[in-house]
Amino acid sequence: MDNSSSLRSWLFQDWSSNSKRRDCQILLLWFRLAQWAHTRWGFPGRIAVTTYWWFTSLVLGIELPPTTTVGPRLHLYHPHTIVIHPNSRLGSDCHLRQGVTIGNRVDRFGIVLGVATLGNHVDLGAGCVVIGDLHVGDHARIGALSVVTKSVPAWAVVAGNPSRVIRIDSPESPESEYDDPEESRSPS
Repeated sequence: MDNSSSLRSWLFQDWSSNSKRRDCQILLLWFRLAQWAHTRWGFPGRIAVTTYWWFTSLVLGIELPPTTTVGPRLHLYHPHTIVIHPNSRLGSDCHLRQGVTIGNRVDRFGIVLGVATLGNHVDLGAGCVVIGDLHVGDHARIGALSVVTKSVPAWAVVAGNPSRVIRIDSPESPESEYDDPEESRSPS
């Protein structure tokens, strides 16, 4: 594969996951370009990353650093006030809503105690906070406004402040199959 087609596939890896949200497509396209520039372009890459960082953090209010490891097909529902730590890792097919924070925990002396990581197919509700040296397992769903400070098992449904496991779905149950919640609602 030549360099231009690999760049194209890198840039557009989130495009189809956000097909109904042009603003999310453009934001993630710019994010992927900043990631590419950060790792491959040297000094010109730093200029591209700085431009991206200033615009997204100061104008849009989103902190999605190019150093963050993000799997393909990241889906953003409303890209506002999202804060992700530069050392966080997000798996493939994750869904983020507005006000999500994924970050580190620091002790009273300023020592970083760890950064959160997310598995594949993780769904984060609006306003939830996932902080500390923890892992959110594959297919987990975190409810809106939840504060997660402990690891979450795969297929778990978590809610509350502090968060607690409501249930653990089985991979075979139809209600645990991941569907787009906006598309699966039927009018009443």
